[in-house]
Amino acid sequence: MSYQEKRLIPRIQLGAVPPGAVTLLMQGRRIAVERLRDISHAGISFFLTHELPESEGVTLEYQDSHVKLEVFGRIAWCSQARAEAAHAPQGAYLVGLELLSPMMLYAVLPKA
Repeated sequence: MSYQEKRLIPRIQLGAVPPGAVTLLMQGRRIAVERLRDISHAGISFFLTHELPESEGVTLEYQDSHVKLEVFGRIAWCSQARAEAAHAPQGAYLVGLELLSPMMLYAVLPKA
């Protein structure tokens, strides 16, 4: 069975490893995001090594030598990454984050 794209909102591919630090702030924990996948005007997706609960409110923080930015959102979905997914670490989960202001984040992240 082949995968068919059903998204209505176009995604822009991001570089797999950001030049700055991307951190997910959730329930008092700081979770490092090492691999980004894509961004749209509705949110961002990335890989993590463990599963996260859907609908959880979070803050995504990006920081490099020039800027520090915090964007608020919620976990829209989280699923085991398919083996053929580009840049997916072994056993990773793919997380979709709905962001309140993703274009601020898009402006500072490098595109693939």
